[in-house]
Amino acid sequence: MLHAMSKLKILVALLGIVALTMCSQNEGPLPSGQVRAVDVKADALMARAQAQRAAGKLSAARSTLKQIVNNHDLSPCAPQARMMLGEIEERLGDPREAFLQYGKVVEGYQSSELYSQALNRQLAIATAAANGKLMGKVLWMWNVPMEEEKVIEWLQSVIKNAPYADMSATATSVLGNYLVQRRRYDEAAGVLKKLVEDYPDSPYAPGAQLMEAKLWASSRTRGDNNLVNLDRAREAYEEFTLLFPHHKDVGIARNGVREMERLMVEQELEVGRYYLERAREYGPAVFCFEDVIRQESANPQAAQKARQLLARARAALRRASLAAKKS
Repeated sequence: MLHAMSKLKILVALLGIVALTMCSQNEGPLPSGQVRAVDVKADALMARAQAQRAAGKLSAARSTLKQIVNNHDLSPCAPQARMMLGEIEERLGDPREAFLQYGKVVEGYQSSELYSQALNRQLAIATAAANGKLMGKVLWMWNVPMEEEKVIEWLQSVIKNAPYADMSATATSVLGNYLVQRRRYDEAAGVLKKLVEDYPDSPYAPGAQLMEAKLWASSRTRGDNNLVNLDRAREAYEEFTLLFPHHKDVGIARNGVREMERLMVEQELEVGRYYLERAREYGPAVFCFEDVIRQESANPQAAQKARQLLARARAALRRASLAAKKS
């Protein structure tokens, strides 16, 4: 009986080993970034793709590489196949597909030494598109400039995935300048501000800070928030002098502060004139003119005009008060 029980235990143990082996053979995909130890078929396909590429047969190499990435994505050569596929798509003039393939390396093989190389290629593609040096195709049309949203999407992707600050700062700078060129000023100001906040030691930071100030300064001619935008510009110029006191452009920033203060006083003078001459609200007009006079050091000419207008505003306010009492 005991002998039979021992045989039964051995049989159960053997069945357990077989079950574990079968589970191991039928397990699901490995975690992202991991590969199987050996894949003979994938290695053979890679050798064929390399030979095809060396012979200049790029379309054939692309087809072979797609067999690897589609059917052997966990093989040791899968990251290299993705990288090669991206390079071939670039050479064949399809930057969208190239960026996508490099992105597969970035997303799926973080532990691979090709991770940074793929991101660098993505940054190069996005930068070329932002600089207008890259054409693509849309449906049946060839040599069409890359659409704005695609360029922005690419640069944001690099910023998100960049493994070190230098690359991310570079991509952020390219994005900020691209938005400026497209006259998307509010978005550009936000991107440039983030660049300075996140990468203050970057060589791009001083230029970004100065550009942000100039954007706010120029925006005073757009919309109804003139004083608000001038104040933002003044703050941006002041921040430049604090963050980069020894920079060669610090004089430009100091002049910018003074100019914004002068313009703010001038703008307040015009607000007071509006209250006096058009709105006929004499109390607010008096307040504006008095405030302009208090800031005479920032704008002497405006203060001189404010004194003349203040006398008129006070006289009009007295007349309005008397009229109100009589009624």
